[in-house]
Amino acid sequence: MQRIGRLHWFYWPPFIHLAICLIALLGYVVSSLQFLGILWSLVTIADIPVSMVTMGLAFSQHGVLAGVWATVVGTLWWYLLSRATDMVIRRLRAKDTGTADASAGNPAKH
Repeated sequence: MQRIGRLHWFYWPPFIHLAICLIALLGYVVSSLQFLGILWSLVTIADIPVSMVTMGLAFSQHGVLAGVWATVVGTLWWYLLSRATDMVIRRLRAKDTGTADASAGNPAKH
């Protein structure tokens, strides 16, 4: 059943990732907010597979491309992780429900 007016839980991790990236980038753009740039370290650690390419780009003098890569691909990465987790949870719930229904209908298998 679809809930109207509320986001599913699997949209929140990519949304939080995007928000942190944008706030961290503010630290690089606005000089009075430089202290927010430290958030970029957290993003780099949280996005380990994506941050490998990010670090390669950053150390090869392509900092802007590295920032765009980490923001866009990192957000997509978190979306895919969230969707995969949702799919596993749905399968486990369906499996538990199917097993319970099957054993309840046949008393000989108890």
